[in-house]
Amino acid sequence: MKNTAKRTLCALLALMLTLSLAACGGAKTVDPQTCTYDEMVAYLTAKGYIAKDAAPVDMLTTAGYVTDNTGGDMPFVPFADKAQDYDGLWLMWWDSAAPSEAYASCFQNIAMNGGVIVYMGGAAVLPTAACSGNFAVAFAEGYAQKDAVLADFSALAGK
Repeated sequence: MKNTAKRTLCALLALMLTLSLAACGGAKTVDPQTCTYDEMVAYLTAKGYIAKDAAPVDMLTTAGYVTDNTGGDMPFVPFADKAQDYDGLWLMWWDSAAPSEAYASCFQNIAMNGGVIVYMGGAAVLPTAACSGNFAVAFAEGYAQKDAVLADFSALAGK
């Protein structure tokens, strides 16, 4: 009976230590070529770039994110498969496994366009700050951790 109690206690302590180390371990690295949007958000949140209580704004249905070159006909456009503003960090994603119109018309040409998302031949544009895998980021003016996010995205791209 005494050995069973010791084993149980040791197993419980080992489990607690493992959970503690996992909780303190920081962000699990993601592969921006294959990870989901939610996995990238979890990574950026664990790194502290996105606040845990951030209320994302859908950039695809909210005016003010793209530069409208039509004189007001395109205040917002479906330029990505998913795009959210997390208090100044703008995260955009395209699904390369099931390419959409946004992937074919916008994402595939970002590099050719110098990092700018070009929608409908320039009717609307959105400059990005970095691309990695199927993701791009941009920032609102005054976003405090821009340099750290850009360094992280560069490191992820080099995987």
